[in-house]
Amino acid sequence: MNNLKSPNGEPILVVDIGGTNIKFGYSCNGEPLDYRRLFSTDVLRRGDPVHALAAMIGDVVAETAIAPQAIVAAVPGFIDTDGDRVLHAANIESLDGRRLRSELRRLVGCDVLLERDAVLTLLGEARAGVVQDANHVLGIFFGTGVGAAFLDDGKPFRGSGWALEMGLMPFHAEGPIPQDMRPNCLESYASGRALQGIAERHGVAVESIFLAGECNHSLAEEISRFIRYQAIAVGMAAAMVSPATVLLGGGVVSMVGYPRDTMTEFVRDQVPLAETGRTFDLRWSMHGWSAVLHGAPETVIEHSRQKHAACSPATFRRPGCG
Repeated sequence: MNNLKSPNGEPILVVDIGGTNIKFGYSCNGEPLDYRRLFSTDVLRRGDPVHALAAMIGDVVAETAIAPQAIVAAVPGFIDTDGDRVLHAANIESLDGRRLRSELRRLVGCDVLLERDAVLTLLGEARAGVVQDANHVLGIFFGTGVGAAFLDDGKPFRGSGWALEMGLMPFHAEGPIPQDMRPNCLESYASGRALQGIAERHGVAVESIFLAGECNHSLAEEISRFIRYQAIAVGMAAAMVSPATVLLGGGVVSMVGYPRDTMTEFVRDQVPLAETGRTFDLRWSMHGWSAVLHGAPETVIEHSRQKHAACSPATFRRPGCG
């Protein structure tokens, strides 16, 4: 366990629900505390996922002796416009249809807020990372799945509730599709699960796949195709939202030996530079998954503003106001 001092302020417990691991940390007074805890996501797939999450939260609170003011959960998938129901989490289908916010709040006894993981990560990088000076930022995160978010003048673009869920974007490409994945979508070819499939076909550990490709020609060809698919996805998203800055992150691009220079060249070929005359501003995530710890306070602030606006005297009285 990390050395942890008792915080002065109202701490936020942040739960980053990933396809491989569930990561815990705290934020207090806008800054992350020196605490990290990981659990395997497989626990959510074996039984009731909400009760399992509540048990993890109980373990963390008991271990730290820090009772959170609120819990912010980063969800890898579609969240309904009510901010409560998980519409679909591609790599954790046990969460589909669950009213995660209200169910978890009843079990843990404090307020719970849900946010798409990509949005929370990008907010963190904008608040305390490599895109603090940027106003129109497209963030794409290649992990177990593929997520994306767009900040328009610092505010998340949400469309009709969710937007830029790129992992399920229709995508036709070459190569086998990992078992139990939706066919002909981006995640089938450009995600961490797709990379795992490549590693298994070549008999190498996925953790060292990019290094292994340096001395294996057939593996190098598959890796090159994998990186090109990622670059195509970046180019497609950039053409749609016209970002001034592109931020790339996620567990895949943080792996040892990931060919960032090659990816940069591939992306440069895909984005409409000659057609638009735009400069090319590609940056790489600074904080990794811990960016959500920097982004969580922004989610709490946004929720407070929405609640205040909904309950202002100028509006009709609504349930939960006053």
